[in-house]
Amino acid sequence: MEHGSRTRLVTAVMLAVVFASGVLLGLAADNNLGAEAPQIAAQGADGDQRDGNRERRTPMYEQVGPSTDQMAFIDSIVKEYRTQMAGLHTEFRRAYNPRYQALIQETREVIKTVFSEEQAAEYQALLDDFDRRRAERNEKDDRD
Repeated sequence: MEHGSRTRLVTAVMLAVVFASGVLLGLAADNNLGAEAPQIAAQGADGDQRDGNRERRTPMYEQVGPSTDQMAFIDSIVKEYRTQMAGLHTEFRRAYNPRYQALIQETREVIKTVFSEEQAAEYQALLDDFDRRRAERNEKDDRD
């Protein structure tokens, strides 16, 4: 084998090995190193689950074996966090929800132009059902 060909082959093999290693490392990091989002941890503190399909996860702070006093302090931190997040969500909804809803509506309308009249009517019926279920879920969440 010619020296230039062998160099290219070794380079290609090394690139493939590095790429495969990166993919495997990325998958391992994604599965093992991911931290629980604060909102999930906060929901887990008192067992509050908004979605019945969600599996209850033990918050990371419980996994280190806090004492009763530490848990009481952590619970107060989580409650404060929830209050701040609720305010932030309200602020976000006021500022961005109209634009967000307009963009969703525009996207739906453009998608309907691709369909036949029958398909567009069926798509609209599906959207109406989805919107109704989401509104019911939001009302239920607001009451809880």
